Amino acid sequence: MNTIGLVGRLVREVELKNIGEDRVVINNTLAVAKKVRKENGPQADFIPIVAWGQVAKLMQLYCEKGHMVGLTGRIQSRSYVNKEEDTIFIVEMLVEEVHFLQNKKIETVVG
Repeated sequence: MNTIGLVGRLVREVELKNIGEDRVVINNTLAVAKKVRKENGPQADFIPIVAWGQVAKLMQLYCEKGHMVGLTGRIQSRSYVNKEEDTIFIVEMLVEEVHFLQNKKIETVVG
């Protein structure tokens, strides 16, 4: 069984990338707090995440950098060869569901 659920904060602004033929993707990182605290304050694990299609569109619409979200999905691994011809291995979360734990900030303009 390959199922994972994480709650954390988005590390970067959410950028929707169009990769052709009506396919969209988001690549970001989720900061997940650790229960153990060190002397210099709270610690976190930084988990790479990938969301496709409708989930990616919803995240782009409702999420911002620093927002708390709950994600469910699965772990996937992949590899590629970089310019130096080194094989790079990546383990990331493939997001299947997003749970919005924080409302998008609504700005008020006073004029």
